Amino acid sequence: MPKIEAGSVREHRAQRLARLIDAAEALLDEGGVEALTAGAVAARAGIARNSIYRYFDSIDDLLELVVSREFPAWTQAVEQAIAAETTPEAQAAAYVRANLEQAARGTHGWRAALSRGSLSPSARERVRSLHTSLREALARVVRELGRPQPELTVAVLQAVVDACIRRIDQGDELTTVSDFAEDATHRLLAPTTGQDFPGHT
Repeated sequence: MPKIEAGSVREHRAQRLARLIDAAEALLDEGGVEALTAGAVAARAGIARNSIYRYFDSIDDLLELVVSREFPAWTQAVEQAIAAETTPEAQAAAYVRANLEQAARGTHGWRAALSRGSLSPSARERVRSLHTSLREALARVVRELGRPQPELTVAVLQAVVDACIRRIDQGDELTTVSDFAEDATHRLLAPTTGQDFPGHT
């Protein structure tokens, strides 16, 4: 049995995979996708080149791991924010706020750019499915409101989140963007009547 560097084989594999992803991120930061080769990743991580493919099948798979690395923690943060609230309206606002807080941590912008420009179509689709699963948390909250057009409501709220994340990626202050997004969320979810819409008869 090969020597392991942790208390268990599982921990050993997790630590090595983390080193490989760290190495890939450093190479991407220094030289872009062109710098990401098997030899360079192995050398940076201090792992034999013939061993790295025990952890991923190709450089494209490694790119996908880089792009999706923060997704479990992001999802957990959003779900915890939702669970901390007791009404659907507050939970929807928590979904919006938590997503923006995660985006403001500083790495979303370049990961998103990498996803758009460097992943294979199949990898891009798998990353898209992760985002779809996250949006299901919002869909559940909106369905609890019991109002008409729940799918449209989810689409509009997600559009607010996506637009505000882009503003954060461009350098806008989190507090300013988050306040705007939460206000927009509350306005969208506030009970309305036909008289609230100009021209409605």
